[in-house]
Amino acid sequence: MDRKEFIQHILAEANYLKNERVREHDDWLEVMRFVHYVQFALTGKDQKAARSKRFSSRPSHYVATLIAGITGYTVSQSISWLKLGIEDAKLLDRYGVKDWLEEVEKLLYAEYSRSNLYRELPKAIENAVTFGHGLMLVDEDLAQNRIRVTSEDVSEIYLDKNEYGDVDTVYRVFTMTVKHAAAFFGEDKLHEKAREDYKDPKRRRNEIEIIHAVYPRTDREENNPGVKNKAYASVFVDKTNEYLIGESGYDDFPYAVFIWDAKPGSAYGISPAIKALDDVRLLNIAEEERIRLAQLSARPPLMVPNKMQGQEQIVPAGHNYYYDSDKLIFPISVGENFPITIEITQSIEERIRDWFHVDFFLMLQHQDRQMTATEVLELQGEKAAVLGNMVANLNVALHKIVRRSYDILLNQGKLPEPPEALRETQAELKVDFIGVLAQAQKKTHQYQGIAAGIQLMGAIANLAGAIPAAAEALDVVDLDRLVKTGFEGNGVPQDIIREDEDIAAIRQARARAQAAAAQQSQAMEQQKNILGNYNKLNEPVNQDSVLGQMAGGGA
Repeated sequence: MDRKEFIQHILAEANYLKNERVREHDDWLEVMRFVHYVQFALTGKDQKAARSKRFSSRPSHYVATLIAGITGYTVSQSISWLKLGIEDAKLLDRYGVKDWLEEVEKLLYAEYSRSNLYRELPKAIENAVTFGHGLMLVDEDLAQNRIRVTSEDVSEIYLDKNEYGDVDTVYRVFTMTVKHAAAFFGEDKLHEKAREDYKDPKRRRNEIEIIHAVYPRTDREENNPGVKNKAYASVFVDKTNEYLIGESGYDDFPYAVFIWDAKPGSAYGISPAIKALDDVRLLNIAEEERIRLAQLSARPPLMVPNKMQGQEQIVPAGHNYYYDSDKLIFPISVGENFPITIEITQSIEERIRDWFHVDFFLMLQHQDRQMTATEVLELQGEKAAVLGNMVANLNVALHKIVRRSYDILLNQGKLPEPPEALRETQAELKVDFIGVLAQAQKKTHQYQGIAAGIQLMGAIANLAGAIPAAAEALDVVDLDRLVKTGFEGNGVPQDIIREDEDIAAIRQARARAQAAAAQQSQAMEQQKNILGNYNKLNEPVNQDSVLGQMAGGGA
């Protein structure tokens, strides 16, 4: 298609995706009214959500706890949260492979510390917790030669998915001033009208609406290395002037997408805030009524005699004069019951707290007794199991971030050469996540099995004293693999775990040392025996001894 048709195609696709997203707006608006602390427009610059009166801040507090908990328990500068491996586990035993993987891990950690990942990731998690999806664009900051992660605003993003249900198309519609557009794209790339505005200082703050479309190409020439033939298109269109600013591409999908729970028939997700909306509305009503009840109790309606109308003083230190002692001002009892209203609101709050998994992240604070390490582990595993689906979906986004980061560093020449053992193979990189939340799940399912196996081995070893055959039963266990699996699963640094070749060399040296020590001990024992018999060499031979009889016979 020609340039004009291409622009119209992009505009039409943006409009289609915009209309598709409107079906999600009702829930999103309700979330902004009752839960989210920021209101923004979904369909127009001046069409912000009308915030309802909130009589409780608990839902917003629970959201903040969940966001902080997920961030701190999965990806944080203060913890080790990723571990690299190889899909073919046999390759891990080759010399130098694990050390190379750990060196790459260190480079990734260093790059993330230089980048804005730890600042942008909580924003994406917040969007997923409140609206159901969070998007991060993982790209290069060419000016500073580093990785750049951008968490996209929910209001600007329009999604589409492929036949497998994966998001593969992102249209971002946003506004920029002419000044910023010229700085970002270059003045010469802008439409003639925008260039004229840029030259006039009074009009540099004029805004233009821009579409950034990223989608899979269906008509590319795979053998053509040009940016316009990459697997994913990246197109910038000036929607205001219907003008193509630029076109390039990506070798792979550049967005990391975190969908909290997939929504059937939609490219968007379902968030815990959306699921909790019924209870959140109910809590708002209950809290409003409780406040009214408190006001009614503090300032009840009064019965005032007719003759005192207009003369009563219902204020502190007020004076009311009357002639008839039976005509008193007194409050009306309305039968308020605070314990009932408190129990109702507490019950609703507990349900909302469950929607946001607050008890998992604050479980130690909520315990009324000191717990053992085993009890904490079991409780964490039980709670983490409920978050299994969320963790899996978050790991999809994190995996994308790591793979994109690896490819960017590889293209920049920042990664070390792989060991010789991998150079001639088609090894596939594997990413494992070892944050606190992931560990809680693994320890429950995988590493509890290891712990149970070790206990069983101890029981069998105790039987070996009475039943010798029991010792042979332990031959079924590969102790080296057992120890390595336990260490690696608990995030022990790889440079602490020796290579198989090094272990074999150490054991051979130990065996040689033990054999030499045994020989030396035997030689010393022989020498001791000789020295012990030295003083007997000059004594006469006992004629009754074998030696004496031999000597006598020989005579």
